[in-house]
Amino acid sequence: MKNFNRLLGLIFVGLASTAMFVACADDTAQSCLLDTDCDPGLVCESEICVQTCATVADCPVGDRCVPRPSGGAENVCEVDPDFNNSTTNNNTTGTNNTNNNTPAVYVALIQDTTTGVGCDGDNPGSDIIYVSLEADDGTIKGFGEAIYEDYVGDENVYTLGANLDGSAPNSVGTCPEFNEDNVTALGCGGALGVRFLNGGTPVAIELGDQIRIFEFGGQCPTGTTDDAFDLILCNDTDAVVNDTNISSCTKNLAGGEGETVITISSLF
Repeated sequence: MKNFNRLLGLIFVGLASTAMFVACADDTAQSCLLDTDCDPGLVCESEICVQTCATVADCPVGDRCVPRPSGGAENVCEVDPDFNNSTTNNNTTGTNNTNNNTPAVYVALIQDTTTGVGCDGDNPGSDIIYVSLEADDGTIKGFGEAIYEDYVGDENVYTLGANLDGSAPNSVGTCPEFNEDNVTALGCGGALGVRFLNGGTPVAIELGDQIRIFEFGGQCPTGTTDDAFDLILCNDTDAVVNDTNISSCTKNLAGGEGETVITISSLF
């Protein structure tokens, strides 16, 4: 009897694992027995071809990047059971306004509004060191990953977004050396879209949270002026991440200069 119960347990674990991968595959997901049955970039897991990944950025929105359950060097994408579940009506995982569901908000847009002297020089406009999502008590929930960039100005040389990869900066709340590894310069009128990651997993923006924008500006020793920007929320994560479409970024919360902390007082 004990052996039978153990066997049932193993069967249920296997079925649950399969369901995680089926959920993140579409209706035309390719079945398989071996990795060689799958297209390049896919591997066979639970008899379904699934996408390999290095980080969550390689996966569809709503998935997470995890070690391959059957072993091997690859990581694979699987559906994230926590994605959107706590913040959407009817506990759906959709990210768009369909079926009267209210989507969870994952993306914030920083829109440069600098004018005057802040638009002069080699790196005009807002110079973003890091962006963090914090609880109302200041606890950091995640750091910003650049997922959309609209840099302005031919003379703007620090536009790589290398410092915005969802991981913690070398030092929080202090000014680093101004270089392309530490600063992303938007240019006057430029824009930057970020989502917040914690251990590689996207974190939803919720009421009462705070978004801290740490901008080089006049607060750092070699800065010249506090550059201005607006913080705007986007309610179509898929469109921004996959299609660089920011038409859903319409919820303008507040503006700021230099280091600014903006409380999420309302969502869509």
